[in-house]
Amino acid sequence: MNIRRGDVFLAGLDPVIGKEIAKTRPVVVVSNDLNNQYSGTVTILPVTSKQLEKIYPFEIFIPQGRSNLPKDSKVKADQIRTIDRRRMLKFIGKLEAEDLEAITKAIHVHLSLP
Repeated sequence: MNIRRGDVFLAGLDPVIGKEIAKTRPVVVVSNDLNNQYSGTVTILPVTSKQLEKIYPFEIFIPQGRSNLPKDSKVKADQIRTIDRRRMLKFIGKLEAEDLEAITKAIHVHLSLP
């Protein structure tokens, strides 16, 4: 399976503990393409369509239809996860460059990076 940074996949995220986002859901790949080509793991951010009334600086709003998402959604940079690539179930779409740039900024905010 060819996985690239900015791709949106359906991924199985169970089991989880506590407030982690669970179940099979869309995720955005944020690991670099060299890692994605050779590693058995990929780093992702989960996507949710819940609690859209408030978008925090570490979250990115993605409108319905973009990247083939069926609902208005937000990407949660505060829940960065590295998962086994076998959890990646189905390719959904690819984010636009401006969305990926916003995600990079949100990761910087969440991790207090310059």
